[in-house]
This record gives sequence, C-alpha cells and structure tokens, in this order.
Amino acid sequence: QFFSRGPNVLHQDSSAPQAAFFSPLQKVMLPPNAFQGKVAFITGGGTGIGKGMTTTLSSLGATCVIASRKLDVLKGTADEISSKTGNKVHAIQCDVRDPISVKNAVAETIQVAGHPDVVINNAAGNFISPSERLSANAWKTITDIVLNGTAFVTLEIGKELIKVKKGILSIMT
Repeated sequence: QFFSRGPNVLHQDSSAPQAAFFSPLQKVMLPPNAFQGKVAFITGGGTGIGKGMTTTLSSLGATCVIASRKLDVLKGTADEISSKTGNKVHAIQCDVRDPISVKNAVAETIQVAGHPDVVINNAAGNFISPSERLSANAWKTITDIVLNGTAFVTLEIGKELIKVKKGILSIMT
C-alpha cells in the first residue's frame, strides 16, 4: 500500500511502486508565453522552490523580481535564469520580517518592472529540528518570516494594486 490508513500517521513506503501507470510530468503544463507581459514577485526566489518557480514563470514570459536578504545569491540566480530564458529577472534585497524593507522592495519592484500580477510568498525559515527541541526563538523566527512576512508582502503589494485598480494571483507556501 502506498499510504497507511486508520489512526496511524500517513507515510510513504519508499519500496512502494512509484508512478506505475503515469510517469511524472517533466514539462510545464501551461502554453508558451502564458505569462507574457506579466510581472511576478517571488520572495525567497534565489534558491530552492522559489528559484524553480521563478525559472518556470520566466520561461513562460514573465518579468520576474526575486527578493530575499542575500543580494549576492539573488544576483547570481537572476543572471542564471535570465541567460536561460531570455527574460529579465530583477534581484531586490528584502527582509520580509521588516515592513519598511518590504515597502522599499515593493516600491523598487514597481519602478523597475511594474505592478505585480503574480505574488509568490515563498520565503521561509527552514531548519531541521525535532519539535521537542524547537526553541522559542526558532519558533519566532519561523513565524516572523512565514506568517508575518507573507502578511507584510501581501498587504503592501495589495495597497499598491488597489491604487491602480489591479488584482493579482497570490500564492503562499
């Protein structure tokens, strides 16, 4: 069985057959240029899932803005994705835990790329720790980034979009 049932915690048995009838899809399901002329703002876009989503959006025609605390990482990622896709990726330093930093990053985004059509709140504070050893400070860091950061980014971009009567696709991870 792939997943257990009943009161037990669900888990995947690594020996279970994977994709016996349907192999995993290795290509984008959207048509080419699906995001042509759109602006995407991605927090935590320099690495991991954020980098993958930025690459995909850029390959579909979006002008992307990636934001995080580490500007050197962002610039490297922006250059790498731009060279792969031929679309501009902007790197903007932003600490999502700080509303002033978010406000400045959103203002810079609008200046260099325009008002976002897509917002992906992907920034996270990830570290491996058994929950019983998770300190109060670790919990505060996680919630400051994931919960408060998501709120600060979404609210700030939302205020700017209300001014220009524009909506967005907002994704929170």
